[in-house]
This record gives sequence, structure tokens and C-alpha cells, in this order.
Amino acid sequence: MNLNAPELLRLLEIVSQANMHNQNVELNEDLFTQLSLEYAKKSVIELGELKSKEEKEKTDKLQQKFSFKSPTTVTSKLLHIKEGDLRALRKCGELKRGYHYETGINPKPSAIFYDLETTCRQLHDISWEEFSKPGFDIQANTHRKIERAFERARKGMKK
Repeated sequence: MNLNAPELLRLLEIVSQANMHNQNVELNEDLFTQLSLEYAKKSVIELGELKSKEEKEKTDKLQQKFSFKSPTTVTSKLLHIKEGDLRALRKCGELKRGYHYETGINPKPSAIFYDLETTCRQLHDISWEEFSKPGFDIQANTHRKIERAFERARKGMKK
């Protein structure tokens, strides 16, 4: 018997109704049990496939949200930061795996690829679009960032 879940359910309903109306169809308990078990198996399998499909769609959406395309050397040049500083920020937890960066897969499992948008926001407190505009002043942005940090610290100080 090679039926899908809706077909099995319909067959199960027909057999059940035939027994309820005491028609001239003898209900074989084994047949009813087999149909019930087969329907349950098909339902569980289809439910598992549906869940795995939903999980895959969620993962695909997350992967589309982040684009880990920029290797370490390119990222360090684009964001005006040393490669060693990127490594230090990863090690201390400032840059999070799966959000700011992702490690490579075969053939280069040690390669690290960054999402420029999230990494730029973490390092410079602005979007990659603004940061990459021609004429952007990195020094002025750094001074603004320092001033904001001191302002937050002053507000948090006890009087």
C-alpha cells in the first residue's frame, strides 16, 4: 500500500463508517489497526519533513540577512583596522561568530569571513554605507565615538 496521509485518512474514515452503519462489510480489526498505524506513520513523517523544511527556511533567511563575504585581509583594509586587532576583538568576544564573522569551510577551514555591515557598526558605530562614502573622515568619527563614550560614563557616575 503506497498512499499518502490524506488518502490513508479517507480510507480509514470509509472503513470506520462502514462498520458504524453495519453494512455488509466486515470490519477486520487487523485491517483497521494497520490503516491506523500506517496513517500515524505517514503523519509523523510528513510533520518531520515540514519541520525540517521550516528550519531550513529560517536558516536560509538568516544566511541571507548576513553576507560573510569579506576575508580578514580585505576587511582590515576596508575598515582601517589591523588584522591583529580583528583577531583580538574576536578572542575577547566583541565580534561574535555567526553575527559579525564566520569561519570558512573546506578547503580553507581556518579562513574567516566578515559581514562588513555588522562589523562596521560594532567597530565604528555607523553603517557600512556611510563609512564607505567618499570623503568620510575616520578621525572625526573616532573623536565623536570617544566623546559619546565619555558622555555615557559621566551620566553613569555617582554624584
